[in-house]
Amino acid sequence: MGRSGRTSRRSPHATPRTVAPPGAALLALALALVAAAPLPLRLPAPLAPGAGGGGALGAQPPAATGVVEGRITESVSGRPLANVQIGIVGTTLGATTAPTGTFRIAGVPAGTRDVRIRLIGHAPVDRRVTVAAGQTLRLDVPLSQAATSLAEVVVTGTGERVEVRKLGNTIAVVKPPEVAPINSPSELLQGREPGVSMLTSGGMTNEGARIRIRGNASLSQSNEPIIFVDGIRINAGGGLRTGGGGGGGPSRLDDIDPSAIERVEVLKGAAAATLYGTEASNGVIQIFTKKGSAGRPQWQLQVEQNVTDMPLDRIEPNWGFARTQGRADSLSRFYGREIRPFEPFSVAVVDQLIRPGRGTVGSAQVRGGGTNVTYFVSGRYQTDVGNLRAPELGPVENTGRRAQATANLSFVPTSRLRVGVNSSYSSIAAELPNNNNNIYSPQTAAMFAKPEEANCRESVRQNPALASTFGVAGPGRCAGAGNLFGNASFGTIREMLRIGNRQNVERFIGSMESQLEMAQGLRWTVTGGVDVSSQRDRQDRDFGYNVDRVIGQDTAGARSIETLTQRDLTLDSKLSWTAELGRFESQLVAGVQGFFTERNQPGAIGQSYPGPGLEVAGATLTQQVTEQRLTTVNGGFFLQHQLGFDDWIFTTLGGRYDYASAFGEQAPGVFYPKLSVSVVPSDRKGWSPKLGISSLRLRAAIGESGRQPGAFDQFTTFGPLQTGTGIGLVPLNLGNARLAPEISREEEVGFELGLLGERLSIGATGWQRDVRDALVPVQFSPAGGFLLQQLANVGQLRARGAELKVDAIAVNRQHVSLNLFANGAYLWQRITRLGAAPIKINAGGARYRQFLREGYAPGSLFGAVRMRPCAERPAGQTYACLESGQLPFDTNRDGRPDSESELAQFLGTARSTSNLPVLRVDRDGNGDFLDHFLGKPVPDWTGAFGSTLTLRRALRITTLFEYRTGFTMTNLTEAFRNANPGNGQNSRAFTDVELALVNPASTPQARVEAARRWADLVALSPQDGLNQNEPGDFLRWRELGLSYTLPRALARRTRASDLQLSVTARNLMLWTRYGGTDPETNALARGASTNESVNNFVDSLDAFGLPVPRRYALVLRATF
Repeated sequence: MGRSGRTSRRSPHATPRTVAPPGAALLALALALVAAAPLPLRLPAPLAPGAGGGGALGAQPPAATGVVEGRITESVSGRPLANVQIGIVGTTLGATTAPTGTFRIAGVPAGTRDVRIRLIGHAPVDRRVTVAAGQTLRLDVPLSQAATSLAEVVVTGTGERVEVRKLGNTIAVVKPPEVAPINSPSELLQGREPGVSMLTSGGMTNEGARIRIRGNASLSQSNEPIIFVDGIRINAGGGLRTGGGGGGGPSRLDDIDPSAIERVEVLKGAAAATLYGTEASNGVIQIFTKKGSAGRPQWQLQVEQNVTDMPLDRIEPNWGFARTQGRADSLSRFYGREIRPFEPFSVAVVDQLIRPGRGTVGSAQVRGGGTNVTYFVSGRYQTDVGNLRAPELGPVENTGRRAQATANLSFVPTSRLRVGVNSSYSSIAAELPNNNNNIYSPQTAAMFAKPEEANCRESVRQNPALASTFGVAGPGRCAGAGNLFGNASFGTIREMLRIGNRQNVERFIGSMESQLEMAQGLRWTVTGGVDVSSQRDRQDRDFGYNVDRVIGQDTAGARSIETLTQRDLTLDSKLSWTAELGRFESQLVAGVQGFFTERNQPGAIGQSYPGPGLEVAGATLTQQVTEQRLTTVNGGFFLQHQLGFDDWIFTTLGGRYDYASAFGEQAPGVFYPKLSVSVVPSDRKGWSPKLGISSLRLRAAIGESGRQPGAFDQFTTFGPLQTGTGIGLVPLNLGNARLAPEISREEEVGFELGLLGERLSIGATGWQRDVRDALVPVQFSPAGGFLLQQLANVGQLRARGAELKVDAIAVNRQHVSLNLFANGAYLWQRITRLGAAPIKINAGGARYRQFLREGYAPGSLFGAVRMRPCAERPAGQTYACLESGQLPFDTNRDGRPDSESELAQFLGTARSTSNLPVLRVDRDGNGDFLDHFLGKPVPDWTGAFGSTLTLRRALRITTLFEYRTGFTMTNLTEAFRNANPGNGQNSRAFTDVELALVNPASTPQARVEAARRWADLVALSPQDGLNQNEPGDFLRWRELGLSYTLPRALARRTRASDLQLSVTARNLMLWTRYGGTDPETNALARGASTNESVNNFVDSLDAFGLPVPRRYALVLRATF
């Protein structure tokens, strides 16, 4: 076996290179099987209803077939059930129910057949029926609610469908709830499965979430899971290519229409994802879109109007005070109210940037079909206007638009051949200002603002005639240019709101799957598909955008443009053989799979326009062009055998031999094995419930998967160097010919327990993951001219955790039902070997304190601690501490902490906080004052709980609460607002301290008390990490939905079969100990950096982000 692939790239940073491994021919030959797939490229003649299509199989005569149709309802309430999976055992035939609960399966071979009916949250049903040739069999089935879902059918790494009870590893199923405030796949996954965390970064519209499954499995490579849609791998990237700040980055996952999703399956960790090979160590997310059903067309129309509200009470106003009478007089004139010297006053600056947001969503979908063809078609259009907009200050707003369409077709030319074609198209547009930790962001400028520095001096400078009014046009307004909010540096808010970021995306995802029953139990399945996306990002600074003459960057304007075109191609061919061998059931699957990715990334930067109206990059004085091209190939062979005994003991043994073009010509493939066992004693013949136990499953699994380095990390590369004498080359990557993928090995054990007649379900999983050969960025000697860090397989990580799930049917009566659920996940992780000195995550300068350090969790925080009382020092320690009566200052520079009297003597005259440096301590005596452990940003526990209450079949109320505990938030926003003299020092706490210190009327004792408070506020250099960390524990009321189904008589007046009116709310309330903006905010969003270590470990960092907004929606849905 060999590898088929090449890696090529052209950019300003690397020389072109092509890799053509010697084993390419074999993998190419295997993938050529796809070309011979049983796809109906020349379809047979249309089939008559009920007839078999012998044309697709050569000279076989038409088979005698019939139709199975019916309706699935909930047994107690009688309400119809949608998305029920119905299959004819031993064939490829199946269907899912429509919103009315109806289904139709045509072409069913005549004779005795077993019909399998499955829906998560309900007891499985198997019915044996007799199908007569040319006849229609009516099958109406009521389903009883069940807390356990062991019979749920999922898709494994082989692409085969199998019941959950037969698997030893964890595969979670998430289905869109009927009533919930969900407008994206990211929101769908939030809080619904233990061990799956969706990490937002703030309150920007269009923002995508980062995804973590069971923590971090890599130190230097992406920790995002890989994502499949209808069997093909898709581009799961995100972010803005032209800047915009850390937050607000869109996610390509959210290009997918959430209303077209039937279910999402989550494969957690290596034990479940082995057969996905390299890049699957962080888990796999599989999205399955809705399919058609035979019968008349069934339409569903939905319209939503929503509003968003930002909880501004989470953001403190800006405080300040006038230090002289003259300054107080000028401020009084500017603000139109009396300002007195040494009296604090405040201005809610951030509030002036925020408005109520609004959004509209409209969608329509139809499903139906005939005997041989079924279809599902949907369209959705969404517009959003976010909360951050202030048209009176600047034109840039936070808006978004999404147009999405889905079309899925299923063909059944014969009873042995089934073909599915799936396609979707998305058109996305977004606009947003710079945001989060960006010094050119309006919200950052608002949090930096010092109200005592507000002035209209520039108006007077431009027009001296305004001197008599000091340039003031009204309260808080200037007649012309001015510094309305008191920004000391970088720029004013009005200037920041003239820097706009825009993103436009056009995307097509298409796939085709063909299943051919070649013989009894022998199936050949071929899947092929493509994901093509074109993303265009642009940042604009128009000519003259420095309207207040404060900002100094690109004052004549600038434009940055970058286009990312990416094509991901998936080809998959496999054979599956299923047989019953006495008391054993055997399934053997063998296949070959390939992923081909091409990226083309041209860009241009232009600076300094000649004048207004010429804002195109080609008109600028200075221009720069960039281009990157990349082609990668991953491929592999996989084999899996599942053996069942008496339908209650199941073992699965499998493996994948994987190749990747990133490892060059000579690198061998990598083998990833897996083994799992599932035992279901309750399915054993003769089982009788004991101690209230109605069902029981025990399981265990072990498996490996990997993560490959970047396409050029293995190679020595050079970049262009432009000099006055010509163009040359500069060393870039040192190269490492022995570089290999990092290997993640995971073991898990667990159980599912059904109690009280399946009214109560308890599930638990314990797991441990060990990553060997972890890729670590190491700094080698710069003597050869290579200054950049080089990846090396020198690290090791270990993680372990537990996941708990409880589902209960508390009440189930004809007119009322109440379902409850709760889940939780515990995570512990450590770097057991780093192979290098501690590595600071390269982001945010010294103020970001995330490190990779052996013996600690990845991304742990390290920094300064101040001298504390000796009573707090552990026994046996000898580092410096405060004796009774001492304070953490040394104002007389005698090498000892001041006593109260010494400090009072120093503060006998007015002093600023700048005169009061706080004493730090070096606890381990190594000379490094910034290496003290301060906490970790990843929670110990995450989880959710909620309920669904149904009253008289008409009213449904759903809730979901999400919690996280045991983690540390870095409150960099508050650190600046307390301690940065130029951009900050505007909190109430600092203002009170500074006012007491500098007010001539203050007593020495009052100043000493102010100094005590200052010791708890001082932050930033040279005491980075001090006084900027807090517990981040929180509980958030994530979702609330109230839905009322209108009376049938009223629905019929509109010619609808069902009318439903819903009121929903998202992020309704927050309970937290955290005192900052929001415990879910973060400096960086999805795809914010090209450095994966930064994306991985800059987490739980509050850096000038906005709080997560609340969203309220009114939804009307009609079914026809």
